[in-house]
Amino acid sequence: MTARALRFPSRATADTGPSQDQPYTGPTPEIDPYATTYTITQAAYLISVSTEQTRQWAENGTIPAIHTDNGWEIPRTRLTDWIGNLPEA
Repeated sequence: MTARALRFPSRATADTGPSQDQPYTGPTPEIDPYATTYTITQAAYLISVSTEQTRQWAENGTIPAIHTDNGWEIPRTRLTDWIGNLPEA
C-alpha cells in the first residue's frame, strides 16, 4: 500500500483563528469498531485535523455530517468516501 498525501479543503472563512490550522492534539479517543458513526473528536483524530476545524467542516457541509440532539454525527462510510475523493497534494 502506498501512502497518499491528501489536500484537505481550505478554510471556509478567512477569520477562523490560528487554532483551526492545527492538527488534532487531544487524547486518543476510543473508537468502537462496530459503530456506524463518528463523533467530531473521533473524526478529527482520524483525519488529524483540529476538532474546531472538523466541527466547522461539519457545520458548513464540507464533511458529510448529521446534526442530532447529541451534537454532530459523521457516518463512517460517508467519511471514508469523502477521504477517498480528496485530491492528492
